[in-house]
Amino acid sequence: MAALAIKNICKVDAKTAGQSITDGFGDNGIDALFFDSRSDTLFLVQSKWSEQANKPPDTEAILKFIEGVYDLLAAKFETFGPKMRAREAEIKALLESERDLRIRLLVLHVSTQPIPPDAQRRLGEFVAVLNDPIQNSQLDVMDQTGVYELVTSESKAPDIKLQVGLYDFGSIETPFLAFYGRVHVREIKQWWTEHGNSLFDQNLRLYYPSSPVNDALSQTVNKFPEYFWYFNNGITIICKNVHRGLIGQPVKNFGIFNCNGASIVNGAQTVGTIGKADIPFDAPGDSPPDSIASWVQVRIISLEKTPDDFSRRITRAANLQNAVGSREFAAMDPLQHRLSSDFALDKRRYVYKSGDADPRGEDGCSIVEATQALGCKKSIALAVLVKREIGAVWADTDSPPYTDLFNRELTATTLWRAVVVMRTVDEELHRLRKAASSNRIDMVCIHLNRLILHLVFQDPHVSKIDNEHSDLDTLMSSVRSAVPPVFEAVASCVAEIFPNDYLAHLCKNQAKCEDIVDRIANPAKASEQMPTKQISLFPEDER
Repeated sequence: MAALAIKNICKVDAKTAGQSITDGFGDNGIDALFFDSRSDTLFLVQSKWSEQANKPPDTEAILKFIEGVYDLLAAKFETFGPKMRAREAEIKALLESERDLRIRLLVLHVSTQPIPPDAQRRLGEFVAVLNDPIQNSQLDVMDQTGVYELVTSESKAPDIKLQVGLYDFGSIETPFLAFYGRVHVREIKQWWTEHGNSLFDQNLRLYYPSSPVNDALSQTVNKFPEYFWYFNNGITIICKNVHRGLIGQPVKNFGIFNCNGASIVNGAQTVGTIGKADIPFDAPGDSPPDSIASWVQVRIISLEKTPDDFSRRITRAANLQNAVGSREFAAMDPLQHRLSSDFALDKRRYVYKSGDADPRGEDGCSIVEATQALGCKKSIALAVLVKREIGAVWADTDSPPYTDLFNRELTATTLWRAVVVMRTVDEELHRLRKAASSNRIDMVCIHLNRLILHLVFQDPHVSKIDNEHSDLDTLMSSVRSAVPPVFEAVASCVAEIFPNDYLAHLCKNQAKCEDIVDRIANPAKASEQMPTKQISLFPEDER
């Protein structure tokens, strides 16, 4: 049953689905594990069979599954049996990845009765934890009806069919069919109401409500709806095929387009924000009134005659453009040109426009490195932001957080020294990784590197970076000395208060990162709240 779910939902062959099975001794409630590289989604399955179809998973079984997922995401492979341990290298590579992985939990059973309310509550709370701070995890519980559909269907869950009303539309015939035009926000809100996050099955991210970008989108759609088309990058829909309906023909400026197997691969935050906005629906057939003239640019791409990997290439390319666009906002700031000129006086390059090759080593640095280093130097809140969503820093060059980092007081020397500190910390963390006593400690180096960098910047010897007359070699020596104790303090703190957290998410959670920093900065306060257990970070011969 678990293999059948992987086979049909992920659209893989029976052999591949069978190889996903982890059921057996030490499975910790996880009966199947499969990574879908096309959507960057990690599928984790629990399946329960009942001959009389009257026994859904009980609370104990659900808690075992939740604990197993916690252990897996925490890289605690020692708690698992041989089937999972055999895949340790594969799973560890996924957990160490800094790209945003999606997690999809599947709970399958053949009972006509629902799982107990307490178990449902625990699952809901667990998914909420996984979705903090980034909404990229989802839960599907299939009872007898859902499993029957798996048994009788050799395809994915029903494809989404969208009817898209395009105003002022155009088309592209070659090399592949596509349409583009304006869609009213009320229609997009209806998409969200009917389908929710299922719209983004092939997107890199689901909709997540709390982010600076989404706050700006929400403000525009609610307060300045007539400006939305001008301010928004639009939505990209891919679909198996698309056909224009009869409605609107032969009128050129409006058409209804029927999209089969539709998925939104760029614009998840736009759709989710509009879906959450207070926008009334029109009666069927009504045209959008002038009182709420708010539009979004939409393009529809048919995959009917495209290469096999074309949908994945569209998804990656469309999402990569977001960060580039934000970077270009910063490139318009005259301050960036001034920094570039100042770097040139020191015979270094400072690259702030996309398209130029980023310098390496002593040749200079880019605005990306500059933003990361300055953010970590400034505050833990900004250290988290540059880790989670660096483009949000560049979105508005007239306001914080951008002006907190890039302002008249910033000199090229201070910026360069901050970047050198960051590079030195990264080098030391790479060295420490080789001596780590566990996968969990290894992952602290990877995912919490910017939190560690922030704490290193607070070291009294490293803080002399602001004195431009201090010796750089002496400063770097202080940085190297500061990294090991800071790393040990962070790793110990994480082991004590967040032992089961998925570190790729923890590092992007501002409240949790602030808690770690506060406990390390105030050891007397922390000792009252934390056990005094010694955490072994390195083997004794490496300590």
